Amino acid sequence: MTLSVQPTARVSFGPPALVLIAMAAFALQDIAVKLVSPEISLWQLMMVRSIATLGLMVVAAAVLRQGAALVPKRWGWPMLRAIFMCGAYLCFYASLPFLPVTTAAATFFTGPLMITLMAALVLGEPIGPRRIMAVLVGFAGVVVIVRPGGELQIAALLPLAAAFCYAVGTVLTRWRCKEEANFALSLVHNLVYANIGMIGVMVVPLLSFDPDFVAEWRFLASGWGEPSALSVALILLTAATHLIGVLAIVRAYQAEDASRIAPFEYSYLAMIPALEFLIWHHVPDAMTFLGIALIALAGIFVAWREGRPVRPRVQTQGEHPWTPDAPDPWTSTEGDGKDGA
Repeated sequence: MTLSVQPTARVSFGPPALVLIAMAAFALQDIAVKLVSPEISLWQLMMVRSIATLGLMVVAAAVLRQGAALVPKRWGWPMLRAIFMCGAYLCFYASLPFLPVTTAAATFFTGPLMITLMAALVLGEPIGPRRIMAVLVGFAGVVVIVRPGGELQIAALLPLAAAFCYAVGTVLTRWRCKEEANFALSLVHNLVYANIGMIGVMVVPLLSFDPDFVAEWRFLASGWGEPSALSVALILLTAATHLIGVLAIVRAYQAEDASRIAPFEYSYLAMIPALEFLIWHHVPDAMTFLGIALIALAGIFVAWREGRPVRPRVQTQGEHPWTPDAPDPWTSTEGDGKDGA
């Protein structure tokens, strides 16, 4: 009798499940940032969290024997992606002391709508008139929430800027960073993030801000603070959730067309109001709920359309400079030899 040992099944998550995991991690992260914002500065948060995340990455890479994956194959595109992603986090977090997390989050979700459009324009991924109409409905939902022309706060514009930066960074992930390891992209991101935070901690206290501005924008206009033990624990929590969320979302966008999985990010809009109610007993007003509903309906429709068979697309390789297979300007022609470097 011959005994055979069956290999252990490997648990894997599909791109939609990875997006849901990432959204849950980001929801916990954003609530934690809101909780610590009265005690510390944004720059301090950026520096401490990123250093903690880098430490967790090194440990995780050692445990998983993925040390080589920490180094990107190329630095140019991951650096550019990291700059846009850092801009997204910076703008979004800067709005949290002034806006309910639900309002900031719903406004930020212009990002997935932008991703759908950018994926069509930059990556050549198919998008039809029905999805374009759904995107417009989603933008209308954002307008309902922000209500321009009314009591518009400057802070309400920050999540919009964050959404644009996030959309560009996400499309760059699919377009030019598809072959990079998740660890490498996260490493570059957190190195950039930590350095921005370090510069802010050192430089911001030296600037001569108006006292009234400092009082109103303390989260942005101060340097190093003295956090409580609870705040330190929450900062470490943001490091863990950030690492989980980034690795999951990067893997999802590397494995699937951006326009197919972007709608799953709308699950965040259901998680945040529930967490905000549990912690602060905050209930969004009727207009905010209407805006969230429009955004969610637009996302559901786009997700349904993406589930239909994909129509054949015209081959554009070599005909358009923005196709995914176009020559990479960051790559030196000296490396095009037989070694594949």
